[in-house]
Amino acid sequence: MELVVKDLSIGYSTPLVSGLNFRLNAPTLAQIIGPNGVGKTTLFKTVLGLIKPLSGRVLINGGDVTGAPAVAGRYVGYVPQLAPNYISSFPMTLWEFLRYSVDLVGGGQSYSVDEVVKALRLVNIPEEMWYRDIRKLSGGQRQKALIARALLRGAAILLLDEPLSNLDLVSRSQVADVLLKLSKEKLVLVSMHDPTVFLNSTDSIILLGYGKHFVGSPRDVMKFELLKDVYGESVTLVERCQHILDLH
Repeated sequence: MELVVKDLSIGYSTPLVSGLNFRLNAPTLAQIIGPNGVGKTTLFKTVLGLIKPLSGRVLINGGDVTGAPAVAGRYVGYVPQLAPNYISSFPMTLWEFLRYSVDLVGGGQSYSVDEVVKALRLVNIPEEMWYRDIRKLSGGQRQKALIARALLRGAAILLLDEPLSNLDLVSRSQVADVLLKLSKEKLVLVSMHDPTVFLNSTDSIILLGYGKHFVGSPRDVMKFELLKDVYGESVTLVERCQHILDLH
């Protein structure tokens, strides 16, 4: 599976990012980083086809999916940033959430019990929680449920918007482990405020700034001078270690 962005300019009335180019091949883990408001979520929506770029193209396996959500959705699964009560305010079990939400998007396509079980096991949700009211699950379990939903829809490319935000330390570690495991088989692209969590397993970093961007390996992008140019005073050196103090 290959995702290619060619000469992409994204935004609304004025571009947030212009002339962006990158190529990602599965299996891989890539990160999008940058301060708030630079276009990380807009880039995700453009890849998903929900927003048409101002110019440029998005290609998946050589096919043009630019501005075509129905086509992009065959390959790409999106996991939004987790917010309190995001999943459902209605009483339903985790199992029901997965079956019904996927059936709605799939236009009546049925999913076997084995497929649901496989998705739940891939994200390490124990069986005793499958029939629990989804509103009573922890933040980490709800985030895993959203990942399982994307997997059940057959996504070979996963886009995850701040997948570790609003989670406690234990849940952050569990969800991170799931994503690292999935990145061994799929193309996993995450937006992060703290890139250090996945840094040792990251193949590519896309750094977005205000009107600027940088793409490359962690060694190429995670340089103090370059980060300082984008984050300003949020970047510090502590005993020769770089830290981005982006606490949004």
